[in-house]
Amino acid sequence: MSEDEILAVIKRHPEAIAEALESKPEILTSLIIRLAPWDRFATKEDIKMLIELFNKRFEELKAYSDKRFEDINKRFEDVNKRFEDLIAYSNKRFEELKTYSDKRFEDINRRFEAIDKRFEDLISYLDKRFEELKSYSDKRFEDMNRRFEDVNKRFEDLRYYVDKRVGLVEKLLIGFNLPILTGIIVMLIKLFMGL
Repeated sequence: MSEDEILAVIKRHPEAIAEALESKPEILTSLIIRLAPWDRFATKEDIKMLIELFNKRFEELKAYSDKRFEDINKRFEDVNKRFEDLIAYSNKRFEELKTYSDKRFEDINRRFEAIDKRFEDLISYLDKRFEELKSYSDKRFEDMNRRFEDVNKRFEDLRYYVDKRVGLVEKLLIGFNLPILTGIIVMLIKLFMGL
């Protein structure tokens, strides 16, 4: 029987196949053996050759990916080195900036110290000048007090002299009071009468 005939019978009576397979399952294996295209199935050598080809391709892919990973790792190492260089450069620049700013702050502090010293010198100079002015004004006031004391003494002397002279005039007036008073009255009368 040919394959076409068998297929035609199977298509017409599929239930017969099921019954036959249930009663004799070895028919199915013999049918598969007859129907299978054995020339198309792979042999052990074919499978071995395929395994070798797969292994070779896997090794090539592994070598290619290892090379690519090495290239990527090298690039990462280059990037890491650039980061380290950048960090070292930034640290160096930071230290330079820190040194520069410290120097600038020290210069500013020195300038403030110079200003503080100038203020201290000015305060010292002003204190000295005030002391000199105080000493000078104290001396001048002492001189003025002495002069006032001299003036007071002269007033005392003058008062004593005036008191002495006035006392003499008082004595003279009291002693000559009567005759003089009489003479003055007479002169006044003559003057007013004679008019």
